[in-house]
Amino acid sequence: MSVLIVDNGSPYVKDITLCLDKIGQNHVIKKYDDEILLSNYEKVILSGRQKNKKQINAINSKIIRTCFNNETPLLGICYGAEIIALTFGGSIQKTDFVQGLNRINIEKPIMLLEEGYCNVYESHSYVISHLPENFVCIASSDSSKHEIFCHTSKEIFGTQFHPEKSGECGIDLIRNFVNL
Repeated sequence: MSVLIVDNGSPYVKDITLCLDKIGQNHVIKKYDDEILLSNYEKVILSGRQKNKKQINAINSKIIRTCFNNETPLLGICYGAEIIALTFGGSIQKTDFVQGLNRINIEKPIMLLEEGYCNVYESHSYVISHLPENFVCIASSDSSKHEIFCHTSKEIFGTQFHPEKSGECGIDLIRNFVNL
């Protein structure tokens, strides 16, 4: 089995594939509007996006709910994290555009990251302002109070930042996700 990368139009999808190649993980990329049979994949990664389209949101919400119901591990990156939060009743808010390196503080170490802090790459103009019920904050920063979050009983994770552009810390997070 392999990891599915859902390409939502992020310019960093290639970086996700490079990280997975580096750790020797088989993966398949499908555009969000391709026909996707989720049962063919062991884990799912939702990429970021550049354009806000209702169709992208609807398809990603369906993928998220299917992963939830089937207990398929899911990692949402940037927009992927935002749509996870929205799908389960959380909220996001517009913010000043953030781009570049940022330090995140890991408040509750989990299986994805155990260090006290990481320097990560940010590129977004929305942040998750309220987590849905049954989700907890794992890491925060000066620009986002929910840099990493997870479900309390399912293997569903979100990162506001881009681990695929965050050096060793990001590769470790992705490696730990695929090794769940």
